[in-house]
Amino acid sequence: MYIYVYVYVCICICIYMYMYMYICICIYICMYMYMCMCAMSRYYCIILALVIYLDFYCLSCLTSYLVCVCVCVCVCVCVCVCVCVCVCVCVVRHQFEMVTLSDRLVCAADNQEELLTHLHHILKVILPGGVSYAEVGGASAVSKVCVVEVGGASSHSDAWLLLWEDGVSVYPVHRDTQQALRMDLSTLTHHEMGPSENIITMATADRRMALRFEEQHSCQSWFSHLQTALTNQRAAPQRQSPARRSLYPVMSQGTVPPAVERCISHITAHGLKVDGVYRRCGLAPKVTRLVEALMTSPSSAPLESDEQGVLDAGSALKQYVRQRESLIPDAVRQQWVNAAMISDERSRFSAYRRLLRQLPDDNRATLNALFGHFYMVQVFSQVNRMSAQNLALVLVPTLFQTLNQDLLRLTRELIIHHTLLFLTAERGEEEEVTVL
Repeated sequence: MYIYVYVYVCICICIYMYMYMYICICIYICMYMYMCMCAMSRYYCIILALVIYLDFYCLSCLTSYLVCVCVCVCVCVCVCVCVCVCVCVCVVRHQFEMVTLSDRLVCAADNQEELLTHLHHILKVILPGGVSYAEVGGASAVSKVCVVEVGGASSHSDAWLLLWEDGVSVYPVHRDTQQALRMDLSTLTHHEMGPSENIITMATADRRMALRFEEQHSCQSWFSHLQTALTNQRAAPQRQSPARRSLYPVMSQGTVPPAVERCISHITAHGLKVDGVYRRCGLAPKVTRLVEALMTSPSSAPLESDEQGVLDAGSALKQYVRQRESLIPDAVRQQWVNAAMISDERSRFSAYRRLLRQLPDDNRATLNALFGHFYMVQVFSQVNRMSAQNLALVLVPTLFQTLNQDLLRLTRELIIHHTLLFLTAERGEEEEVTVL
């Protein structure tokens, strides 16, 4: 806006300067002719002629300078506009889409590498353990589905469906009772989509699998990606499959209590946008009954999907964790406090990783699940008003049965840097290889 005003003012000045210059020239010429006619001394005529020349030269230089400035400014404005348009076009080309039951988000990045980095971090948080780097690195579509049929037998279980470069993988939400499934794209003999029921059916020579999607858009989009992957797979030359490394080299061992998994899954599905989730308390009698149900039969605990039900589930999860043996044993708690007091960030994070590796496998896996979930909660902090700091204020008493600034800092950083601390191996740290 200011640039346009500046250009307009410069152009006006140039016009006025040209007009003034020609008017002055006319006046000087008239004066010169009058002096000659009046037979004034040759000395005065020469002086007047010099004045006319100098005035004309100065005005011409000044006017030319202003014209050049205006031209340069206009060129710069045009170049800036072109660059902005090009940047916008480039950004739009590097994007991926996330669809929930209530929203559809398009995420963009400046380049393909940054885009894939963000996507991989998101997938690391939401996907279960055991997923390989090859699957996530080559993923083109990921969706939560209901497995309707496997091998001719009916089934109604929730699972994560991945379409990647070499195949289709299905990872059940409840890994303790079901196994992961995998189909190579090269072995698919049939695939079809039933748009009326949002079901995609895939078959190989010895297996048939039917999957139901929650939303028609997700079903159609996933099927479109499947057709594209099959086309690319047939056109591409055969190559040897890369070694399958675990997506979670640091968290590849240990189990998470089913009650914790059930609450996390429920709140992730229904409560990420609930105002004050984990800060507002549930109804005490109902929370008590929920905790008892989670202790005895987590899969049948009566969790409700409305706002009050989400608050009840959050309170039940906190109470369940508080009643169990501390995830960070009292004997090593001071070591965690000392680590949180380290001023250098790199050294502090290295100390966190070292202490995490020293925890029992189940404790470490449970903390990984909890803080991965809390990271997702704070992603929606503009809606639910639960930032990492607010979550830390609520969670420190649950995890440590006490509250101080060092533990607040520790908990806040475990939330914000969950991927870095839990899911990323340090340089030089040997990574495990998981064969599915």
